[in-house]
Amino acid sequence: MKKSLQLIPLALAFTSAFGAIEPAPFAFDVKQLSGVWADSVDTEPACAMKNWHFRYEFSVDRKRLSIKFDREIDSGTAGKISQIDATVLSATARTITFRYDGEQRMNSLGKPVEWQLAMIAPGVYRWHATDWRPGQVNTVVGIQCSEN
Repeated sequence: MKKSLQLIPLALAFTSAFGAIEPAPFAFDVKQLSGVWADSVDTEPACAMKNWHFRYEFSVDRKRLSIKFDREIDSGTAGKISQIDATVLSATARTITFRYDGEQRMNSLGKPVEWQLAMIAPGVYRWHATDWRPGQVNTVVGIQCSEN
């Protein structure tokens, strides 16, 4: 017991000298997803008022993501919603990988689908499911309609 008590000042000195261990900074700059967004699935103007518009909001710790729609939408299995939440699994400078809360769709491995949002240009992103081959995306293109 006496020996372990002697280690406490050493541990405190180490912490003071080198600082507390902090988590790595979040690689994705969330400002890339600021403003109002819409999905483009055809050749019509994506930001037309007839289309849904939405905002991305991250929790302070960047572990949670909320997508907030400008109106109720029919999500299929979850019915009418005005917001969808997700757990952020990882991030790079250009991508965020996350899983929607209550995801019912299964990937090729029988696990809930995980999505990767990949910024391909300022104000433009594409969707990639993590079990797809590298570079494969769906037909939805995210378009930034306004920056605020």
